Amino acid sequence: MADTVQFRLVDAFAETSFTGNPAGVVLDADALDEKQMQTIAREVNASETAFISGANDLHAPPRLRWFTPTGEVDFCGHATLAAAHAWSELVGFRALLSKSDAKIEFQTAAGLLILTPEIIAQDEDRLIWWLAMPDPLLKPDSTNPMKLTALLGLTMDDLEASVPIMRTRDNDLILLIKSWRTLVELQPNFQELRRLCERHKIRGVCVSTLDTLGDFAHVVSRFFAPARGVPEDPVTGSVHGPLAALLTINELVPMTRNRAALNCLQGQPGGRTGVVRALVESTSKGYRVSVGGMMHTTVRGEMRVPAKGG
Repeated sequence: MADTVQFRLVDAFAETSFTGNPAGVVLDADALDEKQMQTIAREVNASETAFISGANDLHAPPRLRWFTPTGEVDFCGHATLAAAHAWSELVGFRALLSKSDAKIEFQTAAGLLILTPEIIAQDEDRLIWWLAMPDPLLKPDSTNPMKLTALLGLTMDDLEASVPIMRTRDNDLILLIKSWRTLVELQPNFQELRRLCERHKIRGVCVSTLDTLGDFAHVVSRFFAPARGVPEDPVTGSVHGPLAALLTINELVPMTRNRAALNCLQGQPGGRTGVVRALVESTSKGYRVSVGGMMHTTVRGEMRVPAKGG
């Protein structure tokens, strides 16, 4: 077994380097066991680190797994796009883009994920990577709303009454509130919020508002996942598929020819901020959503492989 693996750190949903959400990407994880992956993710200490294996299998797409610093997750949007960006760097942007059906596929716990690049300038750093999201399944959540809002630093009056608190297929909760100022000033009780999330099997909580203070963005959000070792995630790709669908279903964003295009901002007050683009299409089988964003690699190199057993 090699003593090192190829590693990238990629800023996802980042209009420029050192913004957005950084994700680690290990490009040759075939020989790593689960404990070694977890050790690497803990060392990287990004909200998620992606691990690519099976790249030499001619009969199946590469396998992709995601780990937070504390455990494996079933789906991660920003680290998936970061993995596609890092993989395309490895195989060559021009070789990839020369194909008529330029795309990257990954086998994952969330199913087959397909990513496509959109060229917005003749520059490797001016691509938008698009991810076709899993079906945006949404259902009303049964967690005590008064307890939840109190732990987030909200009151029930802060909520948009017309849109109930919803749970996604990833067990994220989406709350829509009235005020941008309230969103920016949120100071959750992370210790108690972590306990509530663990008790109710909640991966994270997305708090969003349509009060965006400008014409560019349709919605602004913050995302808290203390039960997964991530008190606040800078930019969360996976929740924006369900969020975009929720806003479209409730006619809170305009549709043209059965399609809605959204610019979504997420960030930490005084910290990193990113832009998630979302496309929602209404079909006879429901809503189809893709999310996209720009990627920037900030670190390229090798990482030492931990000993077996972590």
